Amino acid sequence: MILKSEIKKTMERNRENIIITLPGFINQLLLLMNCGLILEDAFCRIAENYATLPEKRRNYFTDEVSRICLTGRKNNENVIVGFYNFSRFSNVKELTRVAALLMENRDKGTDLWEKLAEHGDALWAERKRRSLEKIRLAESKMSFPLGILLMALIIITAAPAMMQI
Repeated sequence: MILKSEIKKTMERNRENIIITLPGFINQLLLLMNCGLILEDAFCRIAENYATLPEKRRNYFTDEVSRICLTGRKNNENVIVGFYNFSRFSNVKELTRVAALLMENRDKGTDLWEKLAEHGDALWAERKRRSLEKIRLAESKMSFPLGILLMALIIITAAPAMMQI
């Protein structure tokens, strides 16, 4: 029973890491592709950068992207296919959409830049919405202790006046 809850917590943490890191990954990919790199080279350049991150800044997504590029280059496999397989394994719909766009570009040669830019903007908006939701949740959690503190303050200040009467 405890093991099942730990697995669920890990999966949810991994999902959050992917959702938080994915918009920045798309922006880096767009920037490198706009500078003239092809998709696979841009992907591997980002993955190499992720591999050099300090331990505090690394997460599940950055580690997996680094692993995909490393094994893809070592085994002479396409890293986009590895990324697509990772997206299907992770079961995160945002990541699956991005991976499907990359696979579609690899297979059919579609205009990737505009689609990725549009999807990246949507992911940034979703990330902002999630952050605001967490802020509101924290505010509501803190309102009850604040109310108790306010009541205690009122009682402490009003008690001497009540005793005088």
